[in-house]
Amino acid sequence: MQSVSFAGGWIGSVLRELAMWTGVLLLLAGCLSVYIGWKQRQKAMLVGETPRSKIADVQSSDVVRVRGTVVPSDEGSTFTSPIKGDPGSVLSAWEIDELYDTPKTRSWEAAACGVRSVPFHIEDESGRVLVDIDDRTVGNETDDTFTPARVLESNGVSVAGLRCSFDSFDVHVETDYGESPPPRVADFVDATDGLSADPMATGLVVDASKRKYAEQTLQRGETVSVLGYATARDDTARSTTDGNLTVAQPPDGTLHLSPSPFDDVPSGGGALLFGLLTGTVGVGIVTALFVV
Repeated sequence: MQSVSFAGGWIGSVLRELAMWTGVLLLLAGCLSVYIGWKQRQKAMLVGETPRSKIADVQSSDVVRVRGTVVPSDEGSTFTSPIKGDPGSVLSAWEIDELYDTPKTRSWEAAACGVRSVPFHIEDESGRVLVDIDDRTVGNETDDTFTPARVLESNGVSVAGLRCSFDSFDVHVETDYGESPPPRVADFVDATDGLSADPMATGLVVDASKRKYAEQTLQRGETVSVLGYATARDDTARSTTDGNLTVAQPPDGTLHLSPSPFDDVPSGGGALLFGLLTGTVGVGIVTALFVV
């Protein structure tokens, strides 16, 4: 009888711990889903409040949504993208992921991401406007590899103040444990603050560990949509006819860029509902364990 009681107590403890972790994971998943849904809702509301306008109608100190063809700001003001090697690029959105194959886990982890850009114009039949995006790097040596903004784009890069969304975001280079990337990629990693090209060596990592490098670019002649803030480059400029307006990140806001029109932006309702339901179940499980 004592052994049965002991077994029952042991099984009960295991089940209780499993239930607790299930509740915690559901709560975390719910919070993440609510965050994604809220950000989707914010973007959908901003798109709804900002109808697409002709570039000639853009005014200073306004949030604007424009669509046009990419034109380099000056002859030769493009670069070859660091991972794909695309010539004529004005923007590169990139991400580096690492697979640490250890005795306890084998999963891909985001190591770094960022955006490299040069100023460029977008042009429609009515005129052109300059788009100016600061370079961004998140991860590795910057000690902030994971940020909440990173979960907002599956096909692109999302960092604080900037979201670049593409139709696809493919891996173009993959290296094994101890293998150096191609010279172009290695030069980019070495020259970029916050990145490290150090080997993946630790006492637990085995030879199956890998790195992969994903990238998508924006090039001259491609069509792009931009949702941002129009600001004057001098005190006299008020509209694009002055030639001195720039679309950039809004004050305390986010610049959105995508080759696709912002016509089918998710409302966020589904993610919000799922997050609230999942979080409620998680809270209920954890609360019940502490009450009983």
